[in-house]
Amino acid sequence: MPQGRAARGHTTMQGAGKARITISLSKDKVRFIKAHSGQAGVRSVSAFIERLVAEAQARAELEKLSARTALYYDSLSSRAREEQRAWGELGELGLAHTEE
Repeated sequence: MPQGRAARGHTTMQGAGKARITISLSKDKVRFIKAHSGQAGVRSVSAFIERLVAEAQARAELEKLSARTALYYDSLSSRAREEQRAWGELGELGLAHTEE
């Protein structure tokens, strides 16, 4: 097998902490990737895919953070929730004051 080439289902390590993977996509997906990677101003198809994965990862992490935040506030007693609301209002007043 040529150096740097991944066997089916395997990953090989490349320089700079990157790993080479092999995937199979439908032809229309490949056409889309090639067309849009050029328009996205990236150097390569790999850079385009990495950007797409990074964006999906950021969305997933934000969703997870939002869910954990909602669970935290849902778990508060009414008194604690009211105190948090009051602190939030105070913070908003401080921000409004600095924006003037």
